[in-house]
Amino acid sequence: MIIDLNNASEQEINQLPATPTQLKDLIDYRLYVGNFQSVYDLLKIESIDYETFIKIKPLVRISPTILEESGKRIEDNYYKVEQWISNEGASESYVDEWIDRLSNPVNVNEIGMFDLLNLSSVSPVDAVAVMNRQKLGEIKNRNDLRNTDNLSYYGFSGLEDFIRYDEPATKERFGGSYTTVIKNITLSQTPSDDATSFLEFKSRNVPLDTYHKLRLHWGNDLKFEISTMRNLGEPTIEKSWTKADLPEIKSFFEIRNLSLLGIHLNQIIVGDYMASFGQGVTMESTDFFMSRKTGYGFRKRVNGISGDISRTMEYGLRGAAVEAEWKKLLGAGFISLKDRDAVVNDDGSFSTFITMYPRLNYGLYDSIPNPMIKSVKELLFGGNVKYSIFPGTYIGGTIYHSYYNRVLDPQIKATLLNSSGRGKYMTQIGNSADSEIEASYSSDWSSDFLKNARSQRRIYGLEFMSVIKNMSFQGEFAQLDKNEKLTDVKDDPKAYVLSGYIQFDNFNFLLLYRNYDLEFDNPYQRSFSNYQRFKGTIYEDSYYLKDPVLGYLYSGTAQPQAEKGLYYSTRYQISRSLVATVEQDIWQRVADKAQFSRMVAQIDYRPVFKLRFRIRQKWQNRDKTNELTSSYYQANETRLQAIMRLSRYDQVSILYAINFTQFVPRSRLVYSADDLGTSYVGNAGSPGKALGMTVTHNVNERIKLIGSLMTYQGFLWNFEDTDFRVFSTDTQSLHGWLTVFSRLSQNISLRMKYSFDLHEPMTNIIDGRNEVIGVTDTDYYPTVDDPNTQTFYSDFRIQLDYRF
Repeated sequence: MIIDLNNASEQEINQLPATPTQLKDLIDYRLYVGNFQSVYDLLKIESIDYETFIKIKPLVRISPTILEESGKRIEDNYYKVEQWISNEGASESYVDEWIDRLSNPVNVNEIGMFDLLNLSSVSPVDAVAVMNRQKLGEIKNRNDLRNTDNLSYYGFSGLEDFIRYDEPATKERFGGSYTTVIKNITLSQTPSDDATSFLEFKSRNVPLDTYHKLRLHWGNDLKFEISTMRNLGEPTIEKSWTKADLPEIKSFFEIRNLSLLGIHLNQIIVGDYMASFGQGVTMESTDFFMSRKTGYGFRKRVNGISGDISRTMEYGLRGAAVEAEWKKLLGAGFISLKDRDAVVNDDGSFSTFITMYPRLNYGLYDSIPNPMIKSVKELLFGGNVKYSIFPGTYIGGTIYHSYYNRVLDPQIKATLLNSSGRGKYMTQIGNSADSEIEASYSSDWSSDFLKNARSQRRIYGLEFMSVIKNMSFQGEFAQLDKNEKLTDVKDDPKAYVLSGYIQFDNFNFLLLYRNYDLEFDNPYQRSFSNYQRFKGTIYEDSYYLKDPVLGYLYSGTAQPQAEKGLYYSTRYQISRSLVATVEQDIWQRVADKAQFSRMVAQIDYRPVFKLRFRIRQKWQNRDKTNELTSSYYQANETRLQAIMRLSRYDQVSILYAINFTQFVPRSRLVYSADDLGTSYVGNAGSPGKALGMTVTHNVNERIKLIGSLMTYQGFLWNFEDTDFRVFSTDTQSLHGWLTVFSRLSQNISLRMKYSFDLHEPMTNIIDGRNEVIGVTDTDYYPTVDDPNTQTFYSDFRIQLDYRF
């Protein structure tokens, strides 16, 4: 019998004339190195000598690996899976769903409208095009699908990853995955904008950030998933004896596709889940903020309910949820009971919810008097209903009602600010948006029905979508029931988003308008905005807060800022080798009426297939036309990038970036040149520059190396492998990182990343003339432990994935 080295079982391999050691090494080679490309690959195994090779050679053959269909689809699209499995944050929950659909695709002739809308790269126009094509008859192959009217190539190529054209031979199949991530950096880079606090925190011997996730499924209809997580610096389980110290555990069980009395139950979820509807104005239960989240392209928003074992902790829902469909009605109902982190006042009420990384019960310096972790219990009821008028056109509504076991009373000065901050609140020019804090929602409410409820919040909204040929229109309107009377809506704060989109194969255009009232304080709002809530407030200045961890009230919030403005974006493929994209946003910050403008233009030029040049230019300003304001700034940024694709999917990329931010000069911050010579205090501009190179090298089919070195000074943002990083330093710096990705076997992968930042020290000593400003030589001696003198930082991330 001739044995196929790539597809034979272990028992069949053991029949070959070789020693047990040689047979084990042969099996290990196939598992950890890869498939045999030639029978002569046997000679690469150290224990197999030439005599053994001569015996084995006539008894074996080499054939391509035969995989199950789901495994083959994963293998063919592994370059996508490799990126998806490293996602953390806003997109993590629905990336898991995409991977499931990749390995267990659905029949394109049976997929529904809203399932199509939730797939990557599929626009509303694309989804309706597929629905209309279904009415014309069976879609038998990719040619039938590609010839669908109004289906863009971008939508077609994205859709093909998740569908098939017939019924699988076996619908139900058991599978799953296990992921573990260990790192020494937080999801949010700093506990606040106070770098000193962050460096002191990192210098402590704190426990590492860990995340473990197990996912089990039977086909697409049954799921059980569980995860456990601990942020950097939170107590280890060995030392955890209190409720607040225990690591967060999330899990859910989900059943799909049941029928009851003529009603189709799409999903039933028990445990942790996520709810998201419309444009995210009323409800989207995630902890993560995404700027300019349009719902299109890379800023996709997934609608409906879905199980959630992501790193969302503060605003995740826990309880039960169901989605059902009857004729043209699609409805979802959900209930959640979960403890929330909040800042508690001395009188037992609470001021606000807070999302922290890490979750520190009494703050960074134990200066918060009342525990914050799981300090408020929230009972939430909610629902959404949509009525489809015809494919692509529907109207719907969403409502949720939250009850809290503490009175909601924002005591800003008494609870959140220190003695210095109390005098600055609502009075300082630099924090001109403090009125957004002052407009925070409050409630003191009781009920005979819910005896433990002490406050409540109710949000309700309407949504619509309509697709006409290659155009789509969407919108959502929501209100906060501030006076606790549904019949009286006159003074209720409002928020709404309207958008229109048109697409062709080589051109698309999106226009979006949003308008949010200042008092629309909805903790589950995740709709389009440029900035997070509380941008430009005293919450940005942690030195005015009772503890630096309270800086997360701004940097950790996922709520959008109250804005009113118009945004557009467009992409035009001028020719096969030239693509231009433009986006611009012109808006007003409602809190202080500040006028903002942001415009980004990018050109991609590909003279030959393996060579690409990219030019990106950004212009951004605030109050540019107001010459009397001190809040004016203007920022210009230019990024030039050259990308060369080499053989074996290797790649070299070179980046050169320059930027300059100009401010209004403030004479009160500048010492007289007559007294000090050159002024070192205050400035009217902040330049930045960077030059770097990134290299990707595929050592073989299973090992990939990605490395980068970059020198920079000033402000810099950059994508690093699967991370997004922001840097800012006044001194010359060198930043580098190295990622090693290895598929240890067909189903096991390991990803390791190490980053470092080396920069010249910042001493704050001014030209040896400290006596001029009243500082003696004994007032300041930099030490190696002083964050201002530290010149080297590093972090690492290790991720192990097993799929079965």
